[in-house]
Amino acid sequence: MKNWLTYALAGLLITSFAACKKDEVRSAIQFGEAPVLTASNTNAGVLLENDSARTAVTFSWTPYTYSVSEGNAVVSPVVYTLQLAKAGTSFAAPVDIAVSSSSALSLALNVYELNRNLLLLQAPVRQSSSFDVRLKTVVAGNITPLYSTTKTFTATPYEKCLPPNSDTWALVGPAGNGWPSGTPATENGIPLNWDCTLNAYTARTTLKAGPFKFRKNKDWGVNLGGVTGNFAQGIPLTTNGPDMTIAAGTYTVKLVVAGSGTSVTGATLTITP
Repeated sequence: MKNWLTYALAGLLITSFAACKKDEVRSAIQFGEAPVLTASNTNAGVLLENDSARTAVTFSWTPYTYSVSEGNAVVSPVVYTLQLAKAGTSFAAPVDIAVSSSSALSLALNVYELNRNLLLLQAPVRQSSSFDVRLKTVVAGNITPLYSTTKTFTATPYEKCLPPNSDTWALVGPAGNGWPSGTPATENGIPLNWDCTLNAYTARTTLKAGPFKFRKNKDWGVNLGGVTGNFAQGIPLTTNGPDMTIAAGTYTVKLVVAGSGTSVTGATLTITP
């Protein structure tokens, strides 16, 4: 009887040890190197407003991968961001261009998009300048961002009215296209465009009867709401304010807002048929 118990216990320990070893092997992960960035050209040339839809430059990169215990390479959940900066500034004040999908391996910028971002860097217009670009990779489980090697290209931007900063605003909620889930890849809001004459974000759009509010940069971190009132005369908005409601119809939406980052002040909303 004693021998039987001894053998059974030994078998149990061996099985448990093997299971632990198996778990240890399964959890072994080795993170890979930063993606390699390439550009379709190194000279975007003279950018022209009449040519705004043409692709100016396409940036491509190798996928970020990590290795599991068996040595298989798999695609890791990552967030890619393209960073532009004036050449030689070591990216002290870059412009970030978000890549909407973690599976994307390239980003094409048309003339308008490239020109807009170069002007955000306060690049001189009608003058050829050099710019640095790199890919920032944030990996799930890897706290420190990874950066590709820097590529340099030249371009001559044109003068264009720009919004006061790189923020974007969208109308969200059932009155528009429904509530977004919170990530850039699933943004379904109605975008507002900057109007230089009105100094406001505007859109001419058809709305359904229902609630709505506004959120910045495709994220719920900064959103605007308010008390439903006479939209035609303008109403004040507050951060994290309540949902507003509107009747179905086609409207011109005008959002006036000052400040950037998490500091948003003086927000007002005007909606007219």
